[in-house]
Amino acid sequence: MNCSIVYYSSYKTGYIQRSLEKKFRTMTNITVKSGYAAVSPKDMQMKFRRALNESSLVIIVGGLSLFGENNIMTALSDYFTKARLSVDSNKRVLNEDGEDGYLIKTGNKYVLVLPDDPDAAERMFGVQLLKNIDTGAGSPDEIEEPVRTHTVVFAPEPDDTADRLRSRRMPTVAIITIVITAAVCIAAAVWIVGNIFYK
Repeated sequence: MNCSIVYYSSYKTGYIQRSLEKKFRTMTNITVKSGYAAVSPKDMQMKFRRALNESSLVIIVGGLSLFGENNIMTALSDYFTKARLSVDSNKRVLNEDGEDGYLIKTGNKYVLVLPDDPDAAERMFGVQLLKNIDTGAGSPDEIEEPVRTHTVVFAPEPDDTADRLRSRRMPTVAIITIVITAAVCIAAAVWIVGNIFYK
């Protein structure tokens, strides 16, 4: 199985690359065909399109802690909608310490989203995860891993209320209304105090 890696707003790419390549050599018949770096949602979508065209597995590293439209899951969702790609399954890859990852299946291709953390990526990419990816390596039982350090579960619908609150600025009309209301209240208070003390 060919694999492409897209590093999106990822700072620890070298460490993660080494960690994943070690796992590929010892556990699977996955071969890294290409690697890309992306710095914006549009750039990521363009690199993701290339990676998805050339590989059966695309691993995206980073972007899980970003907010609003910069968040990797938002950028991927936008791309899937524009490209009319189906989501046959969407599973959360639990991380014991930090952001969870995601495993998405679209047709006969897989998209794995991992946090920008070499230790977490190494822990999360293991036997339990591989059981959910058809790598053509035979039965996952043949793959040995000493310790199970992660779990894959179906992802619930994300609650993006907090993200929307953090990513949106207060509308200009609301700010103007608050300023005018405050000015009217202050003027009324001054007028009342003036009438009481100066009569």
